[in-house]
Amino acid sequence: MPAVATVVIEFVCGAASGIALGRRVPSFSLGRTADGIIGGIGGLRFVWPSARIPGVGPLIGHHADGLTPTMLIGAAIAGLLGGLVLIVLAGFFRALLKG
Repeated sequence: MPAVATVVIEFVCGAASGIALGRRVPSFSLGRTADGIIGGIGGLRFVWPSARIPGVGPLIGHHADGLTPTMLIGAAIAGLLGGLVLIVLAGFFRALLKG
C-alpha cells in the first residue's frame, strides 16, 4: 500500500507542475489536459533516476520500513521536478516541429 501512495503523489505533483509551467510559459503549453498528463508521466519517470543521485536516494527510500514523511516529501519533490523536466522537453520538441 505505501507504494501506491507514493505513485499517486508523484503523478499528482508532476501533473501540477506541468500545468503550472504550461500556464506560466504559454509557448511550452500543449493544453491543460496534455500538460497534466505529460507532467504526471514525467513525475513517475523521474523517480527511478532520482533515487540514484547522491543525497536524494534516502529521500525516496525503500518501503520495507513503511511510509515515512521524508519519503512523501521526496516523492513530491521528485514528481515536481520530473513534471517540469518532461513538459520542458515536450515544449522544446513542439517548438522544433513548428519551426
